Amino acid sequence: MLSIIYVSVADPLLGTDDITKLVEQAQRNNARDELTGALIYNGHNFMQLLEGPSAKVEACLGLIRPDRRHSGMVEIRRRHVSEREFSGWSMLYHRLHGDVEADLSRLAANGKLDEQDERLMANFIALGARRGAG
Repeated sequence: MLSIIYVSVADPLLGTDDITKLVEQAQRNNARDELTGALIYNGHNFMQLLEGPSAKVEACLGLIRPDRRHSGMVEIRRRHVSEREFSGWSMLYHRLHGDVEADLSRLAANGKLDEQDERLMANFIALGARRGAG
């Protein structure tokens, strides 16, 4: 099973309704395609962890890359895993707010995240919180 994490820059014209539609579409498509994961949006950027059968993850990435709702997509982690981190979620969506520890706890549906993934997400969350404060 393939697991990837990417980050990208959200289109600055995206509104709340656009984000809601994006998440609903991802949840539907991922459930159909046996994909799971999490999407974090900090008001400026997206970070997504996507996991599932390799061919299906690659096909999904092929659709995500040219999507005009974001740009500058950069894959920051790719590896094969034997177990899903977000097995209960076709696409867990989280818009950042509050305490980093609480955010990571909410994201980790099973109460545990891979140490590297947790660091990546914590750094992303901190960056979003910092931008919001400035």
